[in-house]
Amino acid sequence: MVRFAHTADWQLGMTRHFLSPGTQGRYDQARLEAIGQIGRIAAAEGCEFIVVCGDVFEHVQVARKTAAPALRALRAVSQQVPVYLLPGNHDHLSSASIYASHWFGAERPANVHVLDRPGVVEVRSGVELLAAPWDGKQPPAEQIDRLAVRAPIIGPQSALVRIAVGHGGVDSLASQLTQDPISVSALEKALTERRIDFAALGDRHSRTQVGATGQIWYSGTPEPTATREIDPGQLLVVDIEPGAAVKVTPHQVATWTFAEREFVLRGADSADDVLTWLDDFPEPSRTVAKPILRGDLTIAEHARLTEAVEQRRDLFAAIAPSGRSDLRVRSDDQDFADLALTGFAAEAVEELRGLDSDTARDALGLLLRLAGGDIRSGSANGSGSMAITNEAGAR
Repeated sequence: MVRFAHTADWQLGMTRHFLSPGTQGRYDQARLEAIGQIGRIAAAEGCEFIVVCGDVFEHVQVARKTAAPALRALRAVSQQVPVYLLPGNHDHLSSASIYASHWFGAERPANVHVLDRPGVVEVRSGVELLAAPWDGKQPPAEQIDRLAVRAPIIGPQSALVRIAVGHGGVDSLASQLTQDPISVSALEKALTERRIDFAALGDRHSRTQVGATGQIWYSGTPEPTATREIDPGQLLVVDIEPGAAVKVTPHQVATWTFAEREFVLRGADSADDVLTWLDDFPEPSRTVAKPILRGDLTIAEHARLTEAVEQRRDLFAAIAPSGRSDLRVRSDDQDFADLALTGFAAEAVEELRGLDSDTARDALGLLLRLAGGDIRSGSANGSGSMAITNEAGAR
């Protein structure tokens, strides 16, 4: 039997636009510490080696101050478990690549191997990796599905285990923007003919089983990077024994949470659902929450929701806006009935209520917040819609 650890998409050096500089630093540290956790799990589970299926680094040319701590972490890991790094689209091979730099070669631990050529690499007698590294921004000509269907057939009585290691989108999940996706049917054909025994893939940040064989997997990223990801933050421990079903066991790595949820709002009670969702996160300082708001609220309800979200904002790594929000804010006669405004203030309110614009509604919401002074039940943002409703360019 062969047992190994499958991970991918570390993307060290990644920045997230919704994180403040201080929070970004904590996030960077968590991604580095994930390397150590991967090593500890792999060692504890008795894995023979670790494969990192592409995008170890966020950029082709990574600053030494970013890569050096990663190499230190890899050195500690590789003293117990060998590590194989596959260049992906973010950190592809080139003359300017981090993998080609003199200092990377000098500082790379001996037990950390870069899969820098397409084809077979022997891990030990009876265990092979079939690697498809990226050599540019576009998918390689020798992509993993093509290598797999041309690989020699492993005899039915052979104890040899061959693991395909690739990076990129598969055709069954690819968007229209995916160039030259990996063919799932080609990988399944190679598995059926036993040219390979398992396909370990990177690029998709969600942990995903592909097809029906149970032998094609994306591990996902060890720390989440976006709120749309499904089951990120895990390491896959894979058991392969010729003639038996492959066993894949996920292990938790992530210490951060990225989450989103859609809310359809109709009145103050439904706005409270947003706050309950936020309050239920056990570690908000390591949480990026993205509420997606639809429906409609009165100006007063919107102002209260804004205020309550703002009260929670400093507790979270980020409460991120969503461009998919579609929350309508309407003026209601009761919004200002209890304020007993007179003179200029009353005239200003009436004039603003007559204007059908986000700016006018924001101004009315701010007035309510300033005049009310005792707002308890919810919130949206001091400028009205910025925090929890539409923001141009947000995803």
